[in-house]
Amino acid sequence: EMAGQLDTLFKNVAKTLVADFGKSLDTAITYTRKGSVSYNVATGAVTTTDVSYSFKAPVEFVFSDEESGYQENTARVYITPDLIGDSQANLQDEITLTFDGSTRVAKIQDIRTFRGGQEYLYMIQVVF
Repeated sequence: EMAGQLDTLFKNVAKTLVADFGKSLDTAITYTRKGSVSYNVATGAVTTTDVSYSFKAPVEFVFSDEESGYQENTARVYITPDLIGDSQANLQDEITLTFDGSTRVAKIQDIRTFRGGQEYLYMIQVVF
């Protein structure tokens, strides 16, 4: 059917673009999916099962704002579902950016999902 063929086309184009642009950039990404939380009643311990994925992806630096001596940067990271285990990107997940020799943990502010019958691209806005 036409919709399925378009989905496959968009998904493949998105994967190719993200992979090609990602390789040309010097920004390494570690995407940490915050997993399930379990609580041990006997010990009172809370454990979270996180899964991390490392890859290169296109990063668009949107703006920097320096307020009271602290610099806050906003960027957009473009990733495809296959890079994060074919799962949905969530606001509680974390993205670590490594560029210019420094590593910064970024907070996810907004996720735009591009989809047809299936998701094929996430545009994730982060602040760090």
